Amino acid sequence: WYHGTLSRSEAESLLTLCKESSYLVRKSQSCQKDYSLSLRSCKGFMHMKFTQSADDHYVLGENSPPFFTIPEVIHYYTTHKLPIRGAEHMSLLYPVIVQTL
Repeated sequence: WYHGTLSRSEAESLLTLCKESSYLVRKSQSCQKDYSLSLRSCKGFMHMKFTQSADDHYVLGENSPPFFTIPEVIHYYTTHKLPIRGAEHMSLLYPVIVQTL
């Protein structure tokens, strides 16, 4: 589910063929040290940045508990609803696997 350097539009292209609650993680284009979660919702696509706190914890949105790693965040939200307005009803159910040639 980690796709490295991928643009927002490339992420949306991958998610187009996927069902609701499909997701991937990618490097943020706007800030090199940040990561983004791209998600397929019933209304289209959502992109959320993981923010890193001063004590090196990762948070998703404004109401997420802090985590030591991004995989911990992903694992938590496979069984909990997302703390994101517009996606409160969703969990991360379907990881988009990286295609290798």
